[in-house]
This record gives sequence, C-alpha cells and structure tokens, in this order.
Amino acid sequence: MNLRRFLGLALFTYLLCAALAVGGVDSTNQPTTTVRSTIALQDLTPQQQAERVEALTEPSTTVSQPSTTVAPVPYETNCQEWFPTAISVGWPNDTETLMKLGRLLWKETRCLNVSYTHPQFNGHDHGIAQINEIHRSYVEQVFNMPMEEAMSDPTLNLRFAFLLYSDVAKNGGCGWRPWKLC
Repeated sequence: MNLRRFLGLALFTYLLCAALAVGGVDSTNQPTTTVRSTIALQDLTPQQQAERVEALTEPSTTVSQPSTTVAPVPYETNCQEWFPTAISVGWPNDTETLMKLGRLLWKETRCLNVSYTHPQFNGHDHGIAQINEIHRSYVEQVFNMPMEEAMSDPTLNLRFAFLLYSDVAKNGGCGWRPWKLC
C-alpha cells in the first residue's frame, strides 16, 4: 500500500471520528422534561364527612384484631404490601397462592391501584387486580354500588378478584383464568 494513501486514509479516519465525537454532543443544554403521574383525590361529601367524624369520635367497643401473619414468600416476590389485605378478604394464606397473586398484581398494575380516576386507567379494567368491565353487573350486585366506586377500593377489588378466582376453581377450573395466568 502506498504510504501517501495510508496517511490520507488515517487522517480521514481521524477527522471523521473527531467530527462524530463533536457532533454527537448536544451543545444546546436543553433541560430534560420529567412527566410525573398524579392521583386525583376526591373530597368527601358532607354526609361522608359526618360519618367519618362520628366513627372517629365514638368510643370503641370492639376488640382490635391482631395483624395478619402472611405465609413466608421469597423476598423478591412482587406486591407483598397487598398480601395482608388479600388474606383479610379471603385469599388463601399459602406461599404458592401469594406468589402467584404477587405476579398477577405486578403484571396487571405494577402494584398500583389503577382506578377510574388514575391517569393510567385504560377505560375498562379497574383497580389493583384490574377487574374487567364485563363483570359490571356481578360487581354491582355483590357490593350494591357502582363498579367504578367499588373497584377503586383495593379491599373490595381484591375481594372481588378472590370471588372470581374461587368461582372458577370451585367448578374445577384454574382460578387464575380471568387473568390468563393458567
């Protein structure tokens, strides 16, 4: 190879690399924009406020229940913060079920209670377990309230998810079928 051609090629490569290095740097120093999702909270109605005040001011005559002990699950199991609530509404307190429930909640909402007021609401799946709109009449029959309101409450949402799970399992099917986890 010709020495002159070799040096020309080396110089060309050097200049090309230098141009790419300089051109690749953003010199405009534009600030980055961060989009944050928010959860809208609704004010209580006057009747709800009065009921809450009454409930908080009346003397308690009930004995408090001890905290629910959750079956041991691996540390990396997702959505463990929802397990005590799930157990309190009927979900079995066993490791295998809780691990699968954690996978379900992670798959559906990344452990967020995505209700109809949440920015990530998709228009037809409600709450932490993403109860589908096709269950509207069943939900409203069970809880005697509109689906949007009932399924926004994580306790009621997990209770209804357990009802779906147990109804399918009771008939010999895979209880996880409504979420396609079978």
